[in-house]
Amino acid sequence: MPNTTRFELSPEITWMKANIKQGGFYRVMYDNETWENLIQTLKNNHSIFSAADRANLIDDAFSLCRAGILNASVALDLSTYLINEKEYVPWASAIGHFRAWTYRLSESLAYKSLLKYFRQLLTPITKYLSWRKTKTHIERLLEAKVMSAAILCDLNDTIAASRNSFKEWMMKNKSIDPNLKEIVYSSGIKYGGINEWTFCWNFCKNVTNAGERNMLLKALGTASDPWLLQRYLMETINKGVFQPEEVTLVLEVVSANPEGRLLAWRHLKAYWLKLYSLYGNKTAFMGNLISAVTAHLTTPYDYYEVSTYFSGMDVGLSTRTLDQSLEIIKLNINWIKQNEEEVNTWLRKNIK
Repeated sequence: MPNTTRFELSPEITWMKANIKQGGFYRVMYDNETWENLIQTLKNNHSIFSAADRANLIDDAFSLCRAGILNASVALDLSTYLINEKEYVPWASAIGHFRAWTYRLSESLAYKSLLKYFRQLLTPITKYLSWRKTKTHIERLLEAKVMSAAILCDLNDTIAASRNSFKEWMMKNKSIDPNLKEIVYSSGIKYGGINEWTFCWNFCKNVTNAGERNMLLKALGTASDPWLLQRYLMETINKGVFQPEEVTLVLEVVSANPEGRLLAWRHLKAYWLKLYSLYGNKTAFMGNLISAVTAHLTTPYDYYEVSTYFSGMDVGLSTRTLDQSLEIIKLNINWIKQNEEEVNTWLRKNIK
């Protein structure tokens, strides 16, 4: 076979880790026995692998699962070692993949169990970081990453601390740690109500710093009240409120919110022509809106709705983006069909 290299391993070697420190741009699919041995080694003593190699194993397992090549239970088995993980790079990899799973499974029977398992993994690292009064730069990055994930899965202790910071900022104008601003804004809005949302919205309208404004725009889309999300979406058709790229961001964050997913899609359908008249002359803008709103749609009916709505419409330069978006919805549907039951069964057995 072309491009094939064979080499002999000593009988004493029970496993090997390929692509050391993720030096190559490729995935590694191990046989079942090697996956099992790698997982067991991680559980027994994860420090045998470098942080980069641990992140690589997580990324390979979940990416191969996304591609339909590896069983979801293998990726989940591997993730169990994270209860002992304290390094940034492996957590960054894991959190990115778990976030994608929560989007895909938000309408599944496994959703609440997945959030509970995620809380189970995150609890030790959140406690570890809270005990460390003096943190290195990388630990502060880890703290921000972990707190963001903790809010995603409703980890109570973290929510309480960040909500308190939000309250002190809102009521007393107390400054927020710059590394944690996005987390504090999001927790205040997600677990708050109309007063918190309106305060942030009014504050956002007067912010001139682009980075700060982006954080607030993202946070405003995390509201749990559908009425607030609808109010937010309606601002996108008011001329002069947002820049074109901000409109895309608003629809993106609302559609990533389980409470706003269908609202965002219905908004795009209802106001497609209005949005086009306001921003349509911007290169690729309408295609970006399609991508933003459809990325987390997961059911055959979603596919039918999107394909039917756009079937008789000239989307111009967005034709390729529409095709890609429909393909992503198909991938989501197939992934859920292939993995939902297995994930649900695994979670029932492994949640403490």
